[in-house]
Amino acid sequence: MQTANDNITAITSTEFDSALKPENDELDSASKAEKDVVEAEKCLSIITLLSEDEKEKAARTSYKYLVASTSATSKDGDNSEKPPPPSTEERDKYAMAMARRHLRAENGNEKKALQKMRNTIEYRDKMKIDVIRQCFTKNESDVTPPPEEEEEEEYQYHIDNLAPNLLEGKLFVRGYSKDDRALYISRAHLFEARGYDTEWFLKYNIYTLERAIACTERATNGEIEKVIAIFDLGQYSNKVRTPLTLSKDITFCLRDHYPERLEKVFMVCERERVRV
Repeated sequence: MQTANDNITAITSTEFDSALKPENDELDSASKAEKDVVEAEKCLSIITLLSEDEKEKAARTSYKYLVASTSATSKDGDNSEKPPPPSTEERDKYAMAMARRHLRAENGNEKKALQKMRNTIEYRDKMKIDVIRQCFTKNESDVTPPPEEEEEEEYQYHIDNLAPNLLEGKLFVRGYSKDDRALYISRAHLFEARGYDTEWFLKYNIYTLERAIACTERATNGEIEKVIAIFDLGQYSNKVRTPLTLSKDITFCLRDHYPERLEKVFMVCERERVRV
């Protein structure tokens, strides 16, 4: 006698999951697409509240845009044909990328993201971050136009203060992860506890981080925005430990002004335990 159960074919849980997967993938894709649309609308809403100057400064957080915009407006005195300046659409695209990073850091809160974005724009002006990024390429006209006479002293001042520690290999960018994220490396033990300069220690880190971000942008054509930080704590001890105030400065700088920029942070140490 045939029962109802005779027509039921047993399948494994794996087969069951496989049968549902296409539909689930479609739902996940649709859900992600909807979230992307909402996020894009929020980012557009944020940048419409920015001034033209703020939009330009926001767009310049992209090194690609920074080079394109400054090269197009350079006054180097030669007769070479300069590339056209980036369009308003290009500028807004890069400004929206900055808005998106702050929006994600604030869990979708537009008001908070806008305020944090404006705070970061002011911070970048105060810290002269574009000077930090371009001072070493000031004589490469295809990368950075020659500075105006009044800017030359500022550029040289930053070179004189940044170069010594950078040349000693205390901070540098070298290599990439498998997915082309640049590696931002800090050798903390090379800094002496009594030799820390509050302003310049922060600027060493900003220069190196900005360089890693630029390398990642170039390697991935802007598809990836986050880098990987590696802190080499070999031979680390109380004698060379970073002062607490400076550690806080760097932490707050990363949290408030570089959201969505670090994929992972690794701490490498020969000792089993180290107090950081």
